[in-house]
Amino acid sequence: MRVVSGVRFLRWVAVLIALPAANAEPVDILLLDGFEADCGRLIYSEPFSGANGSAWPSPWTAIGNVETADVQQSAARLRPHPTNYSLARMYAPVDTRNVELRFALRMEDIATQGVGFYVRQNGGYLTQTNGRGYAVFTEGSFRNAPGVSVWKEENGTEIELAHAPAPNPAMASGVEYRVRFQVLQLNSASTRLRARLWPSAGTEPVGWQTSFDDPTAVLQNISGGIAVDSWSVRQPPAAITAHTFVDSVEIISLCQP
Repeated sequence: MRVVSGVRFLRWVAVLIALPAANAEPVDILLLDGFEADCGRLIYSEPFSGANGSAWPSPWTAIGNVETADVQQSAARLRPHPTNYSLARMYAPVDTRNVELRFALRMEDIATQGVGFYVRQNGGYLTQTNGRGYAVFTEGSFRNAPGVSVWKEENGTEIELAHAPAPNPAMASGVEYRVRFQVLQLNSASTRLRARLWPSAGTEPVGWQTSFDDPTAVLQNISGGIAVDSWSVRQPPAAITAHTFVDSVEIISLCQP
């Protein structure tokens, strides 16, 4: 007869005691020891339901080149000043490491705009304050590549890692889209990023449209906040009048599959 250690014996006793009767509801035995009990936990949600013209709710703050940031029609509106890199950024200290991000977005001028959403973000803004993090970026047609991509910001420089073209039908101004973005630490040296994009009025795709395993050392095994970027291709002396919008933000804890 095989000898079972005391700890393992007690654990099996707990399982046997917890097993349901034949006509009882099934029990998820994997959760008896609290295994992955944090998976799927809602970390943060924001519907941006404030009055028109109100500020983005706490704890959001402007950290870079924000011309307009308010709530309009139950969505967060954002617009940058025109510069040689026209990017507005709002930041919130919501702790993120291994997460799934879900949100809605729309752009007033699909030909000139993009929307970025960062996790593991350090509160920095580009090279001015050494920004760092992982992002999903949805863009219009300003570089003839409408679609969704995963990015990193390292030492204040934004770098595209992988891109997927927009789903049919072609992206359009004023149309609401939804994004799902996952960031998962695979091992001590690599993080998996994957994303998908679809019209809110349509059906969510089953597969991931873009994916990348990133080994950037300074972005491994860290936690950080979240940030929303509003990008415009327009530069001085051109004015920027179009806004981007985000809404229905949810961040869910993610565990190793």
